[in-house]
Amino acid sequence: MVTLTGTLLQPRSPAQCDIVPGATVTIGEDGKIATVGTDPPGGGDGCWILPGFVDAHLHLPQWDCRGLDGMSLADWRQKVAYPAETRLHDAELAERLADDFVTGMIANGTTTVAAFGSPFPAATDRAFGVFEKRGLRAVHGMMLNDMNVPDELIVSADEALDRSRSLAAKWHDKGDGRLQYALCPRMATCCSEELLRGVAELAETTGSHVLTHAAVSEAEESAVRDVYPDLLDDVELLAETGLLTRRTLLGHGVCLSEPLRHQVAEAKAAVVHCPTANLFLELGLMDYVAEREADIPLALGSSIAAGPEPFMPQVAVACLQTAKAIKVHAVPRGSFTPPRPAEGWWLLTRGATEALDLGDRVGTLEPGYEADCLVVRPEAWIADLPPEQQVSALLYTLRPQHIEHVYIAGRRVGP
Repeated sequence: MVTLTGTLLQPRSPAQCDIVPGATVTIGEDGKIATVGTDPPGGGDGCWILPGFVDAHLHLPQWDCRGLDGMSLADWRQKVAYPAETRLHDAELAERLADDFVTGMIANGTTTVAAFGSPFPAATDRAFGVFEKRGLRAVHGMMLNDMNVPDELIVSADEALDRSRSLAAKWHDKGDGRLQYALCPRMATCCSEELLRGVAELAETTGSHVLTHAAVSEAEESAVRDVYPDLLDDVELLAETGLLTRRTLLGHGVCLSEPLRHQVAEAKAAVVHCPTANLFLELGLMDYVAEREADIPLALGSSIAAGPEPFMPQVAVACLQTAKAIKVHAVPRGSFTPPRPAEGWWLLTRGATEALDLGDRVGTLEPGYEADCLVVRPEAWIADLPPEQQVSALLYTLRPQHIEHVYIAGRRVGP
């Protein structure tokens, strides 16, 4: 039995984030939260207890490519993304990189990832081995593309599906349920209709998540129409091929129109907002408020390395600031209320796990849930603020160096 003491931060909904001073959280031998209670105020010696963070869209092969600015999206893919994946034909290199990746995730308080891999099955297998050993909770899979990428990254539809099927059989729902296999068609322009339909069938059979990119930018949507001239956009293609489902995570969603938002919402597919990446690569500003009001399940992603920031509270801050920018630059000025810090915490934790269909397991610090949580020691003055201001100040000022302990499924994994 492990007992944690401190101020508990508990996101309840997009509008409510509770602060509980003097809290005690006990973790049972089964890795689940046994009790949540309170002691007299002052317990915890300045520590806070937080749910672990969720990064719902990032690229493992690009972990050591962060911050390479100054390129268009097309140039960035050619000079950064594709070479980062190509080198992982070396399985030993892939394993070392996966280990560095996990170290980085834990150091930044991220306990759950939904991460694209490379097109190489040995690299993907090694990554899962590292996740299992190190204790990370991961939704992960091979990158799938059978056209319009460098030759060394192309894998035919049949071969890609066979390899994915084998990897899913080995890793899906393993690690006491921490590991989930994901089918990862890169994007519409890089996947044949045969591959996309095969992915839809395999996802249905295995129960796997589908990770992909959609509505990334106006230029990307134009490219989709060049490849699929009978279709208007990649969302229509995903719907036509059976890939717009409740287990699908759409990365970016920058240029979703109102009709497309409603289509995504009706399918219960999730959109992963990547505000730091959208700015870094000048893709555009995703209208978070419009997508939330369309009742789309939403999560946040660092989009490493297109996004340079791995610390998810700062990605949440970027979400809030992007919404404010859209409001103040609208003509006429927008009248909506941008998301508040409580909603940022929700998106980092419980909201993200619900979007990932993991909300019955993790994302909150309640009895019976698996203990994915952090113990942090933020700046002491925050404790003297009113609760609503504590929620805000903690989101904006917390940094990785404030993290003292990271637990996943009740096991201390670092930092």
